Amino acid sequence: MNKKTPELLPFRGIRVLDISQGLAGPYATQMLAMMGAKVLKVEPPQGDWGRLMGLRKDGHSTLSVSANWNKRSICVDARTDEGAEVLRRLASQSDVVMESFRPGVIDKIGLGYEVLRNLRPGIILGSISGFGRCGPYSARPGSDSILQAVSGMSVMNSNAEGDPQRVGMLAIDMITGLYAGFALASALYQQKLTGEGRHLDLSLLAGAAAFQAMPMMESFLQEGQRNAHVTVPSGTFETGDGAISVVCLRNEMFYSLAKVLGHPEWQQDPRFVENESRQRHAAEIHRLLEEVFVTRPRAYWIDRLNEAGVLCGPLNSYVEFLNDPQVNFLDLVPHISHRAFGQIPFPKFPGAELDADNLEPAPALGEHTADVLREAGYEESVIASLIRSNACFQGVTTNADAQGEAK
Repeated sequence: MNKKTPELLPFRGIRVLDISQGLAGPYATQMLAMMGAKVLKVEPPQGDWGRLMGLRKDGHSTLSVSANWNKRSICVDARTDEGAEVLRRLASQSDVVMESFRPGVIDKIGLGYEVLRNLRPGIILGSISGFGRCGPYSARPGSDSILQAVSGMSVMNSNAEGDPQRVGMLAIDMITGLYAGFALASALYQQKLTGEGRHLDLSLLAGAAAFQAMPMMESFLQEGQRNAHVTVPSGTFETGDGAISVVCLRNEMFYSLAKVLGHPEWQQDPRFVENESRQRHAAEIHRLLEEVFVTRPRAYWIDRLNEAGVLCGPLNSYVEFLNDPQVNFLDLVPHISHRAFGQIPFPKFPGAELDADNLEPAPALGEHTADVLREAGYEESVIASLIRSNACFQGVTTNADAQGEAK
């Protein structure tokens, strides 16, 4: 695998001003940072509210650490005239600005798109909100849990009893961050070709909708009736020492499964011969499979099924995944050092194979304030005045009781 150094990455030289908070916006800009962009994370005096989410230590959290590698941090109070002017100067030196305030807030602090265009023609502004900048819900705050509920994801993910279930991780935030990263990359390509900028209207609602295209389409075509089994058999089964996941996408795969399980006669059983009939008898098929799977250990079945070309895999915990031989062979999740948490696993960004030696840990709040102000052209006496007046902060510790503004 060829590892890339910063000078070989595609967005080297691109400057990004990240005033977003939480996960979606910071994750999008981290994608650019992993591709070589210089990303400056701007935080208010109390810090990004993402610093309060997940496990916390010394002003960091697992959420903020996972979304802010390869960035520098400056702490600015945009409510002051001096702080707002600092942000405008930094924006005038940036190619991209990313924000995640509620619609209208970016204009109130003097960084709306028209202002930014006058400061730097061709600039790109990415705005992530809960429900979009316009429409009847635009003023509503949004969060991952709320959007999982509103978008149908919780119902789609219902358990066997039909009870809606929230996906345990911040799925909508992460997905919106991925879409936002792609949108920013596309806008940067347009900017390079034409010199034109854009204001990207991005939302958790739009991300949730795009991510669920297939189940949404199926629900529409089936007039809202849930089809729990697109292909049968498909599910998890207990073995003698743990669970496995098995999927048969084609009839031939089911026939191979039947042979491995010692029931070649299932190939001629009219209930099982085609996927359509198997769908009608899904519960019975799954019961018969589990009766056989529990007779042998998991590793035995995985080896036999893989030899037969049947899709399968173990139900791993994160600990088991990190110890998986294929994961380790590909070095997908190297352990890298962070000042607060020590050695921690950090999954690589596909396509951005930076050497671990070139990764900068997620910064402390205001860690680089003075350096950033110097690079922006401020004299030492002005920097001292900005810090003394509390318009900017250097190395401030996160207030664990602070409340962040929802998207």
